[in-house]
Amino acid sequence: MAVVFSETAAPEQELHVVGMGDLVVTDSPDAVLSCIGLGSCVAVCAYDKREKIGGMAHIVLPQNYGIPGKSEAKYADTAVPLLLNEMTKKGCIKRWLTIKIAGGAQMTLSPGLRDTFKTGERNLEQIMSMLRRENITPAAADTGGSIGRTVKMYVRTGQVTVKTAYGSAREI
Repeated sequence: MAVVFSETAAPEQELHVVGMGDLVVTDSPDAVLSCIGLGSCVAVCAYDKREKIGGMAHIVLPQNYGIPGKSEAKYADTAVPLLLNEMTKKGCIKRWLTIKIAGGAQMTLSPGLRDTFKTGERNLEQIMSMLRRENITPAAADTGGSIGRTVKMYVRTGQVTVKTAYGSAREI
């Protein structure tokens, strides 16, 4: 049975929208981190239940080819290590982190283009590769398909919810 959550935030909660190519790490118990309308992008959520620290990266593309001035949080190969580093700077110990991921949909469904870009799939492959390098296995994932998602992480509890474009929010 799926657990369904209300989409309305309590007035005391601090909503932090994590935009494309952004990364947020916080120890505020009232923080709610959110990636809105993920398509091929992927939200990587990290949580340390001992320290009550949460972080989220909104990954757009699989690889950073060394383009100067571009955000490291935009690319899977640089965002994952950056997220882990920022979490440890706040006092987390990597082995205590719980990682959850969501997104990576195939949004181009036009005839002839379905298999052309596969950005979501490539994002997921690169994220998993970077996590393997760190000896981290995600605790949960809601990935793939062809429907967009909105992801929220509640720092007080570490809960991560995913709401698909036409569905209800559920915990992963």
